[in-house]
Amino acid sequence: MKKWFNLLLGYVVLQVTGEFPERFFNLCAQNRRDFWRLRWLDAHTVQVRVHLSDLEELKELGERCGCTLEVLSRRGGLAQVQRLSKRWGFMLGLVLCLAAVSVLSQFVLVVEVVGNETVPSAVILTQLERLGVRPGVYAPSISQREVANEALTALPELSFMAVNVYGTRVVVQVEEAQPKPELLDESTPADIVAAADGIIEDIQTSAGQAQFVDGDIVAKGEVLISGTIPLYEQNIDKPYAGDLVVHATGTVVARTWRTLEERLPLTVPTKVYDQEDVKTSYRLTIGGFKLDFFKKSSIFPQGYGKITSTESLELGGYTWPVSWTTTTYRGYTVQEQAVDPQQGEALLRQLLRQRLEALLAAGEGEILQEDYVACVEGDTLVVTLVAECREQIGRTVERPGTTGHTQPEAQIGEES
Repeated sequence: MKKWFNLLLGYVVLQVTGEFPERFFNLCAQNRRDFWRLRWLDAHTVQVRVHLSDLEELKELGERCGCTLEVLSRRGGLAQVQRLSKRWGFMLGLVLCLAAVSVLSQFVLVVEVVGNETVPSAVILTQLERLGVRPGVYAPSISQREVANEALTALPELSFMAVNVYGTRVVVQVEEAQPKPELLDESTPADIVAAADGIIEDIQTSAGQAQFVDGDIVAKGEVLISGTIPLYEQNIDKPYAGDLVVHATGTVVARTWRTLEERLPLTVPTKVYDQEDVKTSYRLTIGGFKLDFFKKSSIFPQGYGKITSTESLELGGYTWPVSWTTTTYRGYTVQEQAVDPQQGEALLRQLLRQRLEALLAAGEGEILQEDYVACVEGDTLVVTLVAECREQIGRTVERPGTTGHTQPEAQIGEES
């Protein structure tokens, strides 16, 4: 502990030379001045360490006993301060540096969003920027609760937001809102209608009356499950008692056949880039400040392609608001080029498969078998897809009116 105390206050390594150096140490003891690390070099020369604050007094004691004191080195914290105090430029730079750190630490450098999965961070950051939370803003000026409340009002996809300021970092903790379940409107009459031609494999009715059975062939647009249910009485004179109108619900799984077609010209305009006609520009972005290293870079005539790449500064596991953007402009000419039929067919097959999967997604369908037919019509490549599928073809179609019991017309006439 004493060692660290001496190092903090500073000490001096002295070389004492004289006829009787021991007299010097006797005077130090009499005046209660500490010394340590005593080392005899010869009979008249001694090296010793003393406190820096006692140096001037020890020089007087050395003169009294006829000894010469030579300072070999000054060490410790206080000695470094005295040494640096003579270097005004360094001290001024140190003070300015400390002041800059103190000031800049009050400004936001990084805004980070955590907790989101489906809502993009860019959407949340854009809304926060409109509310004044962005890199470069004065951190104490951010009203964390007000910003969170206003952002939640503008972003209904979120159910919770907390804005936390940690020095130069702003961490935005969010929770996404759960989608509201779609409620069945039972007050509006509806039928289940076929969305495609097919052969019914399984029909299940929750509400309404099925119009077909398993194995029947149905056409697109036909009512599969009717929302109108006829009612009958036991009385022979009045067998018909009106209709019960409901919001029909149910599923109809059927085997369907889909035919899709895509076309592709065998000659297409293509950009051919000039390897020599290349211009490059640069931009440095620090927070909201942008510094361009070019002149009128974004104004180029037609016939130039633009490629932009941005590299952000990542340090300490965070992305800082410092980026370097490189923009390359390349001249090109448009030329007609022939399309490879095999590559074109592969592309059209991929597009047809994507279209088919999108059609089947609504009915959670599956592809049982698929066949492709390719042919050339003039200068156009035509690819046709014929697929056998299994899907749920029932779609709810609402109709005017209200649900409930309707009286037969004849009975209404009798009552009147």
